[in-house]
Amino acid sequence: MITDIMQVLILGSVQGAVYMLIAVGYSLVYGAGGLMNLAHGAFYLIAGYVLYWYLGTLGLFTAAVLALIVVTLIGGISYLALIKPLEKKSQLSVVMITFAIAFFIEQIVKLGCSIQGFEEESTLPNLIEINGSVSFELFGVAIPFDYVFILIISFLIVGLITIFISKSKLGTSIRAISQDREAAMLMGINVNRVLMYTVMISAFLAGIAAVIYVPSYPITPWQGWNILINAFAVVILGGMGSLPGAVLGAFLLSYTSQYTRVFIDPAISTLIPMIVILLMLVLRPQGILGKKEID
Repeated sequence: MITDIMQVLILGSVQGAVYMLIAVGYSLVYGAGGLMNLAHGAFYLIAGYVLYWYLGTLGLFTAAVLALIVVTLIGGISYLALIKPLEKKSQLSVVMITFAIAFFIEQIVKLGCSIQGFEEESTLPNLIEINGSVSFELFGVAIPFDYVFILIISFLIVGLITIFISKSKLGTSIRAISQDREAAMLMGINVNRVLMYTVMISAFLAGIAAVIYVPSYPITPWQGWNILINAFAVVILGGMGSLPGAVLGAFLLSYTSQYTRVFIDPAISTLIPMIVILLMLVLRPQGILGKKEID
């Protein structure tokens, strides 16, 4: 029983930290521009596979930096070339084009694996090894050092992002646009440039989540959709556009999923994100910490 509870707490915390990184980026883009970015899971996917493809030749650090550069540039290019031209037409156009981006990236990943002779499903070596061991034991449960690293990096990055949004000039512009886009334009803020930077930050956060989590959890070409659904469930639960809501929602969802997996049924745990989405949209569309929209 204690072992099961420890598994829920440990795996729930690690998974929650990863969800937090992904959902904060997703929520940031929605809060600033009202953009429903269905390519967000694909950003995680491409960063994970760049790390996988180049880890053996470049080494961990260089491959990780390359993965983050690639995914951040893809985020910026996606906004400038595809999202921005369609943004003023309709939200449906943005949803459709980001869906197309996600599907395109998935096919690129499959093609890349085929050309380079890699297996589509990857399992990477552990990031951290201390005295020849990759884990330590706590209450009878083996905890990889990677899990501790994931928790530290996730909270550190989210903390830095929160400070950046609160204190920096770009962060002030993002908050101004999220509150009143037209007023921000009248104040001289280049809305399109700020939104491009916001999408790039979002892609960067998804990339960090991939870089730190892929060595602990296998990645597959279709995993981007699972990441997207979980991110969507988190922001719906916590509140669309709310960064504190994204943090709260990430851990609530992960602990619930892990509890269901351990104590009820693993098959049911896979349905938790969709159940959360359906219940929140019906009962409280603004989420736990979100503000109710006034017509």
